[in-house]
Amino acid sequence: MNKYSISLILFFIGLLIVAVIVSSLNGDETNKDIKSSIKWDNDYNHAVQEAKNTNKKIFVYFYAEWCAYCTQMDEVTYASSEVQEKLTQNYVLLKLDVDANPQLSQKYQAYSLPTIIILDSNGQEINRIIGYQSPEQLLNQI
Repeated sequence: MNKYSISLILFFIGLLIVAVIVSSLNGDETNKDIKSSIKWDNDYNHAVQEAKNTNKKIFVYFYAEWCAYCTQMDEVTYASSEVQEKLTQNYVLLKLDVDANPQLSQKYQAYSLPTIIILDSNGQEINRIIGYQSPEQLLNQI
């Protein structure tokens, strides 16, 4: 093999690496779009006040960045248009990272993740759902 052939092979390998990197970046953007399709509040006091003002219950989703089932719920369950519709029509939506909100996590005993707690507008627990929920499972419980 001459220098020209080796240079050409190295060029195509480099091009392939760039294509893979660009493709993975686009994949990350798609996941971000899916995750952001629901407008979550992350302020407990604001959510309670909004629930009182709108006469809605509060849907509290306790999660962590390191929780694989939480990520799966973000990408699958909360991406479902039926789930989104039911949640936004009937609840004030509150998403709390257990690592960033240890006091609330402890108050509501959100020790297993994901944990979903339905609260009344005074912050009193009405229902608790623990673990991964498919869209169908979640819809049957809320």
